Amino acid sequence: MSKYSITYDFGTGSVKGAVINANHEPVATATEPYPMYSPEPGFAEQKVEDYLSSFKKVTKRLLLQANLSGEDIKGIVISQTSSSLLFADEKGNYLCDCVTWLDSRAGEQANTLNERTGIDGMATSKRVSAKILWFLEKRPRVVSKAKYLLDVAAYFYLKLTGTTAFDLTAAFATGLIFPISKEWNEYIVEMVGVDPALLPERILDSFEVVGYTSTDYASDVGFAPGTPVFAGCSDNANGHLGTGCIHPGDAHIYMGSSGWLSVTTSLDDESFSFTQLPSAIPGLGYEYFCTDSVGTTIEYLIREFYRDVSDNKDIHALIEEEVRSIEDDEQEVLFLPYLFGEEAPIDDPNVRATLLNVDPSVTRAHIMRAAMEGIACNFRWIKENLKEQGMWDVNFIRAIGGAAQSDVHLQIVADVMDEPITRLANMRFAGNIGLSMCIDIGLGEAEDFSALGKFIREDKTFRPRKKFRKRYDRLFEYYKRSYEALKDLYTDMNG
Repeated sequence: MSKYSITYDFGTGSVKGAVINANHEPVATATEPYPMYSPEPGFAEQKVEDYLSSFKKVTKRLLLQANLSGEDIKGIVISQTSSSLLFADEKGNYLCDCVTWLDSRAGEQANTLNERTGIDGMATSKRVSAKILWFLEKRPRVVSKAKYLLDVAAYFYLKLTGTTAFDLTAAFATGLIFPISKEWNEYIVEMVGVDPALLPERILDSFEVVGYTSTDYASDVGFAPGTPVFAGCSDNANGHLGTGCIHPGDAHIYMGSSGWLSVTTSLDDESFSFTQLPSAIPGLGYEYFCTDSVGTTIEYLIREFYRDVSDNKDIHALIEEEVRSIEDDEQEVLFLPYLFGEEAPIDDPNVRATLLNVDPSVTRAHIMRAAMEGIACNFRWIKENLKEQGMWDVNFIRAIGGAAQSDVHLQIVADVMDEPITRLANMRFAGNIGLSMCIDIGLGEAEDFSALGKFIREDKTFRPRKKFRKRYDRLFEYYKRSYEALKDLYTDMNG
């Protein structure tokens, strides 16, 4: 039998691919970026042709790097940022750019749906149900031509196998199932006004087979006919798999383009809330709160404040050096990292990134540190909200994602949160490793997800430093007060 899994994680700014061996180790990895477009305020779109091109490039690089052919691949699984939306016609041709999870155009439609359904919090400006209603109202011709309503992963299922489905985690992100179920909620679908025939008939567990590679596109990419494609899960759920969060109380932080703090829970209807998502592991859920701008904030500041750095110098190493050199400075600069509005710890599509309390002594290092502290304050704010709800009794906090490569930033997060945080060795591709377990279970090579515990590799633990406790307690209060002081202004300027 073939020994290798191939997994894909479509993120906010790139797709990460990995070939995983029987020991759940990546033997080849590849990343391909794609741009985000904002043609109007609140819009955050990506072009489907960029996805298709990136997927093909990554696949060919992976097979070449691992010295494999399509026949060596035992299974494929695809993950994506949840809450994406696109429409396709009967031939599988996309009819619009992909509306990403960051898109907040549908605020009015979210309010309409909450009023129609009588379910408070059922829809937000970034939930798919509200975005569907936006298309029905603003782009009805797109919907009228469509045969399929899809997200990114479901679109690739269609392109590779000729059939489609939603995995359970992605289906929940649409807002069209409530409570958590493997069936579309007829009442909510009716309230949105979408034709049920557009929705995939199947909602699958992460380890179930969507179909088998059979299309010209699959062959062109490099896959052998008949390779099984598994449903997998969304990016936040694959983060749970990749960090080994397989018991209630296990927690992790993701620091990529966006970021989140998430705690594993038992899944039952009595404790259900819209912040509790279904895990890829049957019987488990997780409390999940996403802060929209983590790596995007750091990259924005690099673009604006580090233009003078020569191409042959490691900018991230320079930032580490500069921020570390001022860690004892007392300047209390605040940076609110809300480049795209915010979901958590506040839900406000009108808020924007803001720099406060700058004087002539402030350098780019102080501003970068303030941005890292602002991101950390968001994680602490989420933690405090969970504590207030009696949901903060954690076994550990593990960290993954590209931005978690920064020792300085992760130490700041540990200091501000006053929690030890352990970074994993394969922090950038942890989700890909976790996804490979969906294939093993689906093929009967693993009994359940408990086997993940054997494959987690820790790198370094960052412990909170007492000497910064008073400073960060004070800064955190300033941080919360700054938003409260400015929120009406944000609404006036951007509402």
